[in-house]
Amino acid sequence: MALRLVMAVAAGSLVGLERYHRGHPAGMRTFALVCLTATLLTAPLSSGPYAHLMGITWNGGSRVVQGILAGIGFIGAGVIVREGLSIRGLTSAACMWAVSGIGILIGTGEVLLGFIGSFLVLMILIIFRWLDRFIPRRSYALVHARFSKDAVPDERALRERLESFGFVVLSLAFKGAKSGALVIRASVWAQGKAAADARAQLALDFQGDPKVVDFSVEPVASE
Repeated sequence: MALRLVMAVAAGSLVGLERYHRGHPAGMRTFALVCLTATLLTAPLSSGPYAHLMGITWNGGSRVVQGILAGIGFIGAGVIVREGLSIRGLTSAACMWAVSGIGILIGTGEVLLGFIGSFLVLMILIIFRWLDRFIPRRSYALVHARFSKDAVPDERALRERLESFGFVVLSLAFKGAKSGALVIRASVWAQGKAAADARAQLALDFQGDPKVVDFSVEPVASE
């Protein structure tokens, strides 16, 4: 059982190393502890007072596994962070869920299957990130702009202005004020690497327009 604990720390650290290298908040220590805890709770189920307490049946083991996965849900929720319109930490939360499963496998004696799982998780994190460079992807953004009182644009002109930078306009909303100022809110997307250039060019265009009082062009991302 002690050897299983050591192997659980090693398996969790392998996944955590990739997350740590990418600068994510959950790193090697977090993933090693998650995997170790899952193994600590499942390894003694085969014998001893802990096994008798939980019941040496499949019902007892299932209660332990359900408790582990419920606890991982709370930890995973703490890893997910919202920054403006972007959501970070989804992949790290999913990795924690996978690592808890790896710890359960090692704790129940399926050591080889647990390390195969660790290897597959690493391959998903590394190879799929590499594949992202070659797969065309839509990049979404939210555009806010407030126009002065004497420069209220119409919807058609706004759509043409946004589309001239390569954006596809999904929605366009208007919000007015009694002062006469008009605020627009547009949801747009552009394809692949051109999206960043399109956002920068639109920001420069708004910056040089005296009719625009203030604006923001915020990308929407998740990881």
